[in-house]
Amino acid sequence: VQELATLKAEELDVKVMILNNQHLGMVVQWEDRFYKANRAHTYLGLKGEEWHKTNDEAQIYPDFVMMAASFGIPARRVIHKAELREAIEEMVNSEGPYLLDVMVPHIEHVLPMIPGGGGFKDTISDGDGSMFHEEREMKGL
Repeated sequence: VQELATLKAEELDVKVMILNNQHLGMVVQWEDRFYKANRAHTYLGLKGEEWHKTNDEAQIYPDFVMMAASFGIPARRVIHKAELREAIEEMVNSEGPYLLDVMVPHIEHVLPMIPGGGGFKDTISDGDGSMFHEEREMKGL
């Protein structure tokens, strides 16, 4: 948060893009891949209000767009992929700092990845969290 204050106070022309999955992203990825999608407090939204399930924008927490506005920094949220190119162009073409909050599914994994204790030959380069969630649903977990 302090970084936004610095951007505004120092009039820095820095663009910030948040890939917002409302979770501790890399931890979720490890939970999916190595712990059968068992969660250990990795959801960062409000309890009982999960944007990724309801698509209710009012449930997105924290609201980084409002946070940026409180620092006097222009910002925008992207919900649909079709909006992304236009939003990036708007961000890049704006003068001064800008924050772009891009909502992404929490089951999208960052790949490639090398598991802890692994080497290059152990690189994981495919799949996402959906296969782990489908498996849990089939088992009734």
